[in-house]
Amino acid sequence: MADLLSAAASRERAVTGATHDDGDRAWGRWTEWCKSVGCDDLYLDKFSQVEQNLLLGAFAMAVREGRFTKDRTEPLVEGTVRGAISHVVQAFRESGRQNPTKDADNMLSVLLSRQFRSYKNDDPKEIQQKALPFIVLRELAKRQVSELDKAISQLTICAGFFACRSCEYLKVPRREMKRTKLLRLRNIRFFKDGRLISTPSENLEFADSVAVTFEMQKNDHKHETVIHGRTDDAILCPVKQWAQLVNRIWTYPGTTEETPVCTVWRRDRREQITSHQVIGSLRAACATIGSAQLGFEPEEIGTHSLRSGAAMEMYLAGIPVYTIMLIGRWSSDAFLRYIRRQVEQFSKDVAQKMLTHISFCTIPDLAP
Repeated sequence: MADLLSAAASRERAVTGATHDDGDRAWGRWTEWCKSVGCDDLYLDKFSQVEQNLLLGAFAMAVREGRFTKDRTEPLVEGTVRGAISHVVQAFRESGRQNPTKDADNMLSVLLSRQFRSYKNDDPKEIQQKALPFIVLRELAKRQVSELDKAISQLTICAGFFACRSCEYLKVPRREMKRTKLLRLRNIRFFKDGRLISTPSENLEFADSVAVTFEMQKNDHKHETVIHGRTDDAILCPVKQWAQLVNRIWTYPGTTEETPVCTVWRRDRREQITSHQVIGSLRAACATIGSAQLGFEPEEIGTHSLRSGAAMEMYLAGIPVYTIMLIGRWSSDAFLRYIRRQVEQFSKDVAQKMLTHISFCTIPDLAP
């Protein structure tokens, strides 16, 4: 019995609280929908495989139309609908039932496949958050009126150089929480001439490099360390900013190596900087610079903009793709989603280079 309980606890730890909440919400909607159509067989044991496919399709339509969401006027996108169905299917599987969305060949039902494809075709184009150029971080550094302003400036510059996900360096809403571990002071190390510098120390700003260890990431990669050297810029330097951030937090009462890097002293206590606060500050800085120079409005940036901006800064600087992937901790070419083609410099000189070989010869295929 003890082993069974331990195994159950392990399975629970594999899923984040936000995922549990999404699953509970989806199952609640499924229960509500079944009741509305007079079906008391929640696991559809009395129905054939085709009938199960049809019922799941009907439920998907109800989710799509937003019947379970108050004041919803626009249909939910395909990804949201598919996610809700996935959570319901998970509940079926956990109860020992077969996947109700599969056909006789154990493939996604043709009916549901076409339904999802139709949703995707009808969905509006995905609006990507704009990439944030580092000039915005420089502007933000000028706004250090309060302790919070100083902390946000330091934190965003540090996160920008390391292409951090918002949940790695900020307090995010529960719905955005991942398995990712929030960075803490013990994850930040400084080196001078290859030797570790103890923290806190006034010598941190003179270090040659700073190393950040990401203990757990959303892609399940563990204990990955990324290192950056110092720059010759007085503000945009990962070593200087991490040093100032770490030394600042160590001045707060009660600070330990477990203290998160997003900690700030406010109202006579330690608080954690939120993603909402950072977005507000970044948008204010964008408004000061102006859309004429940036090419976008402040409202077009979000929590992904800093990570996308890091990818763009490296790409435009001619950094090799594999280096971008390693620094940003992308395990595949998924980082290409963060490269914005709308950036004017993205295709600089491409047209000119296309004229390098305006005539080329195609070798005929070898006849069989």
